[in-house]
Amino acid sequence: MSLRKSYAAVVQLLRTQKGLSQAGLSGSVTQTHVSELELGRSSATVDMSARLASALNVEPITLLALAAASHEKRTVREALLAALAEAEALGLADTPLPTEPKAMNPHRELEAKRKWLAVHEMKAKGLSQSEAARHLEMPESTLRRLWHQLPKD
Repeated sequence: MSLRKSYAAVVQLLRTQKGLSQAGLSGSVTQTHVSELELGRSSATVDMSARLASALNVEPITLLALAAASHEKRTVREALLAALAEAEALGLADTPLPTEPKAMNPHRELEAKRKWLAVHEMKAKGLSQSEAARHLEMPESTLRRLWHQLPKD
């Protein structure tokens, strides 16, 4: 069974258990979208899952844990205990977590910085541009550009 089908079954189970119609969830999602979700024809985003959980009056983690447990053919208790054990093994069970991702330097920026540093190291050693280009196996035009480039912070 696909995770999408398990998610669909859990949304339908919670909705019917709470006596709600598909239209009854439409404050957060359209009835058509609820229908598509419950038929497994559509996937929910994380934000959509949070809105559905709110409309179903459950925690978002509960909705996701139920879907994961269904998919893995385990009880919710087994799924949550396994997740807790995993979080503990990662050292994250009792740690405040970031709320936004860190800005990451793309690979090409890191490579450009590495080249700039290598060129300026050669310059500091007193090598000529031609010598530095040969030593670094870099085209002289690239080396000349980096040679005169000021550091970027």
